[in-house]
Amino acid sequence: MEAYSKAVYNWDFEPYQLAWAEALATTTRTAIICPPDSRKSTTVRMFVEKMIGLNPEISILWLMSAGSQSEKHVASVSQTIKYNPVYRRAFPAVEPDGDLFWNKSALYVKRKKVSPDPTLMATGLKGPYQGLHFNIIIIDDPTDQEDVSSPTTMMDQENKVRGVVLDRLLEGGRIVAIFTRWGTNDLFHVFQEIGFEIFQMPIVGDYPWGPTLSNTRFPMEVVEQKRRDKGDMLYQMTFMCNPEAASGNVLKREHIQYWDKLPDDRALQIFMGVDPAATEKTKNDMTAIATVGIDLKKPRPIYLLDMWAGRMEVPDLREEIAKRGQRTAGLRGMGLETIGFQISLIQDIRRKYRLPFKEIPYRTRKRTQMRVVAIDRNKIGRAMYLDSLFTSGRLFIPKGLPLADGVSLESELCSIGSGRGHDDRMDALSFACVLAEAAIPRRTVIGMGAFG
Repeated sequence: MEAYSKAVYNWDFEPYQLAWAEALATTTRTAIICPPDSRKSTTVRMFVEKMIGLNPEISILWLMSAGSQSEKHVASVSQTIKYNPVYRRAFPAVEPDGDLFWNKSALYVKRKKVSPDPTLMATGLKGPYQGLHFNIIIIDDPTDQEDVSSPTTMMDQENKVRGVVLDRLLEGGRIVAIFTRWGTNDLFHVFQEIGFEIFQMPIVGDYPWGPTLSNTRFPMEVVEQKRRDKGDMLYQMTFMCNPEAASGNVLKREHIQYWDKLPDDRALQIFMGVDPAATEKTKNDMTAIATVGIDLKKPRPIYLLDMWAGRMEVPDLREEIAKRGQRTAGLRGMGLETIGFQISLIQDIRRKYRLPFKEIPYRTRKRTQMRVVAIDRNKIGRAMYLDSLFTSGRLFIPKGLPLADGVSLESELCSIGSGRGHDDRMDALSFACVLAEAAIPRRTVIGMGAFG
């Protein structure tokens, strides 16, 4: 595909488009999930043109949400076959079949065997393709933002895919879906259930060619601008391919509370939660440091003052934790889990810098009864704990915190339970909040039910 696009259009394919082209050409059942504005249809159009050139006997069905969308692409393919000089020289056997009618939705090239199936048919999901059969079926953005708001529409689309589209595929043929996520009730689960291999390619990810889908089309400053333009919910759903983060799983997005201005007439007790990870590899977890302040007067609100996340090796990590602890005035405590290398990390920093580290053991029934500060081993329990603080009006975070790997803090919190993404900032925030709640006078009953 790279050579084809360069020769026919003098256009360089991006590395991610080459990955798409390979999936289009080699897999039998594949779904590619990708952001808007990533040239999905352009990539598909070039693939279609090349496949017709290599095998004029082929029959391809190109399905989109609406027939009017697909008609433009049939016209473009038709123009290339008829008039592009490079294409004509590369594929001289591809000639329009003058005996068969070309229209807005279908075209025919000359074949050795007569077939009623068009060389290319591009139409909407509800188009007139029943009764025809195809070697390749491409489902291109079948669902839009309005479709997912209608359960009836989504049921119709699911029934169309299961009951009609799959039956149009010839034995040994290939079917590929390439689309943007618009909600948890889109066709993603349908493709999973019928055995599609799923490739999710968000705008930010651990790609061989860099940290974003395209280093030229989507540099990090463009990514950040898109998040501001779209808003975090729409950005996470469509550009990060994560609709679960738009609404939330264990922790619901609508429960999250924000502060606009910190109380200036009361002294806050300051605590830090640290979730360390000793690595610089982008595919691994990050170190996260959350700084919170609690007002010990009722209703005892907790304010997230700062959230930092990054990757570094142990010596640099030790210095970063110490630096942030030393420059935080009035720091009452820093908390980490007592597991693995974190135990020695606490001991080293405590000896060298005399910071107020507090080890946070895992919660047990006995520790709960004794009011020992502890944390649940289960990430779900931690998310439930934070959700309970938000819903009770006791936890507030600032707006506009920096992204980490293209993901906002809100989206990380809302993704807990989905099996996707990191949880480092969630851990750090829960550690800090547990320490802050432990500072409440002992006569006050602390609700720890979420840790069960």
